[in-house]
Amino acid sequence: MRYSNLIKSLAAGLILLGVATGSQADFIDKWVNGFYYEGSTTPDPRRGLGVQYIPIGPEAGVLFVAYYAYDLEGNPFWVQGASPVYSGDFRAEIPLALVEGGSFGDANGTPSDTDPNWGTGTFTVNSCNDITWAWTSPNVDDGSNTMNSVNQVTNIYPAGQPSSQCVYQEAFAGCPEWATEVAERVCLVSGDEYTEDLHFTNNTLWYLEGAVFIGEKDNPDNTNALYIEPGTRIVSADENTLLSISRGAKIFAEGVAHAPIVMTGLNTATLNPNVEGGAAGSSQDWGGFTINGKSYLNTCDTLGECTAQGEGSTGTFGGNDPHDSSGVIRFLRVQFSGFKFNDQDELNGIAFQGVGDGTVVENIQVHATADDGVEFFGGTVNVKNLVVTYAEDDSIDWTMGWNGKIQNALVMQDPSPDLADRGIEADNLEQNNDATPRALAEIANATFIGNPSSTAVTARRGTGLKLTNVVFTGFNKCYDLDSSSTFANAGAPPFPGGLTGNVTIENSILDCDTVWDDEDGDPWLISEFGQSQPNNMEMSALLNGVYPPEDAEWASGFDLDREKFSDYFNNFPHIGAFSMDPKESWTSGWTLPMPAYDK
Repeated sequence: MRYSNLIKSLAAGLILLGVATGSQADFIDKWVNGFYYEGSTTPDPRRGLGVQYIPIGPEAGVLFVAYYAYDLEGNPFWVQGASPVYSGDFRAEIPLALVEGGSFGDANGTPSDTDPNWGTGTFTVNSCNDITWAWTSPNVDDGSNTMNSVNQVTNIYPAGQPSSQCVYQEAFAGCPEWATEVAERVCLVSGDEYTEDLHFTNNTLWYLEGAVFIGEKDNPDNTNALYIEPGTRIVSADENTLLSISRGAKIFAEGVAHAPIVMTGLNTATLNPNVEGGAAGSSQDWGGFTINGKSYLNTCDTLGECTAQGEGSTGTFGGNDPHDSSGVIRFLRVQFSGFKFNDQDELNGIAFQGVGDGTVVENIQVHATADDGVEFFGGTVNVKNLVVTYAEDDSIDWTMGWNGKIQNALVMQDPSPDLADRGIEADNLEQNNDATPRALAEIANATFIGNPSSTAVTARRGTGLKLTNVVFTGFNKCYDLDSSSTFANAGAPPFPGGLTGNVTIENSILDCDTVWDDEDGDPWLISEFGQSQPNNMEMSALLNGVYPPEDAEWASGFDLDREKFSDYFNNFPHIGAFSMDPKESWTSGWTLPMPAYDK
């Protein structure tokens, strides 16, 4: 059947429109591409289906099908159609047109639509090895208008393959007893404190309503866990909905690059017109995600275990175990979240509250949140591969003595003025700038792209901050130090000899209207401090989106200083988050792209 040229021509037309390809969808995605046949007919299949999914935007695509069969007289015929598909869809209803003039052999033929209203096909994904195709037509009725138990010749991943392949291994068989099926393949989890292990499987949409706590929010002795499979989509009802991991409880959210775990509101990134009253996803569609651990805080006047209460009534956090583990998080996207109760009580994209460095956090994105992207309230947790896009307040924020590390970070603010605050807002503790343990953050290999009204870095209230191999571009101001305690923590002239090593910046490119924010009243010049340290360049970053040009001098040759940065960090000798082809970058496939870096 020569259907492939028709599909390719339709797909090429969409590509020429220049639309963004978006990140991976959920149930229906490129993994369904290929050729299916009806395996129950021997010796040769009598009916078959060609499928191609084309991404056309964030969380949106088009599913093309070409179906061939034989009529009651044994004559071959084929039909084709296309339907938009959005993240979370496991079924596509496809209008079909009759095509004539094609060939079932090697001849090219001259296919053309002769009956645009021939019928309707239904493509349903149940699992990797269970995809059904059904069709109806007023023109053809042999009493068997369904092709079930579909087999695929190529590109369908067999059961038992590792999760790097198709992740939907089990068909949906119903919601567990602690959840309620409120629509087909939609399991409702109501606000409550859950004290047993919960498993969020990837064969259903998980719908959260209210504040969902894994463990009792004020019990330090929780032992239960939340397990989330790769490719799982978790949607939340409104701004009053949140997901929180309580102290002692754990989360094991282990997505993969081509099938990330997504926490989001009811709306997809691209408007789904099939949702009544729907809109494109935006900030405050839901509350956010918090993790409470048992690591150090600096808010107590006495030694020993120190605890605090999380914003948004998210429970008790903190303790005296810097190596506490709250589980494993890999390939997670949190989007369209955040809610501001008042200036002192807010829900962020992700809040790490007293989380210990026994917690593994790698490959996370927070997109379009109403408050901070990620905020660290004390603790010692580290992060590799962090993306924060379009946060409406600070992209990365910390307080209460966070001692942690970040390597590979991409921050992109909304380019419109006044739609974001700082790239980094760094505090030790507002109430006592010299409180201990003193905050000390280490960040390497990061790219910050700002808007013309914001500041890239404000280090204040006694914090420590060590930066290396970082790009700041597009901001009004690049680098600012505030508070006498912060200046004292950094050192005193003459530089570099007067540096303490607690506040440093090196191997970095600074491209802002004002690079060093020297102010009257500061004890010494920030510009002298910054310019005295090695390999800081005040120049245009000339980024291609976020990627360096092929001939960029900063793409290699800038090794990390091992006397300042521990073995947690890989030695990536490039300045910024990337040094390679965009298609091979660590953000590829799992992040929600923005126009500025979808290149």
